[in-house]
Amino acid sequence: MKIFLFLLLFSPSLLFADFTSCDHKVAMTEELLQKVIKHRESAFSVCLDCLGSNCSLKNWNQNQIQNEAICKRLFCTPKKVTSGYEIPASTPSGKTNFTYTYSISVDGKILDINILNVEGVFNKKDSKKFLKALTRKTEYEPLIHQGNEYSITDLTSSMSLNMLFRDESLLIPRLLNFFL
Repeated sequence: MKIFLFLLLFSPSLLFADFTSCDHKVAMTEELLQKVIKHRESAFSVCLDCLGSNCSLKNWNQNQIQNEAICKRLFCTPKKVTSGYEIPASTPSGKTNFTYTYSISVDGKILDINILNVEGVFNKKDSKKFLKALTRKTEYEPLIHQGNEYSITDLTSSMSLNMLFRDESLLIPRLLNFFL
């Protein structure tokens, strides 16, 4: 039986500059989460465009990169990420890149994953399956403004992977911890 080792690189999508890219690989500390909760209310209308209970992060021009970073920190940085997970058994070996869109639900979960394009050994189905495994336990602080719950839509990101085969006799654990 073979086990996959991988090198996982997350990067904002350069091809889709009009979309907002958030990094759902690194979680906030509890101290930072308390600060985020404190400042969300005042930044709500500055950072978000909402229609009903669906919001999207505003687009910022090149001169306002700091504003964009603050908004991303406040509204699309997870409070919990998976420290390890099992790679789907059918994951192909080799290099791949893919770009995708997703939403953050009213209860702080990733949903509506849509693979936009794929290059390399994965196809769209492989990419979605891998991404779902990776983000299965990712949690965001639910977005509540003036007593109403909101989701965040139209988020985009991209991922580059290099999946390498390794023999099980090397005692590589099946549950990989990629944050070390």
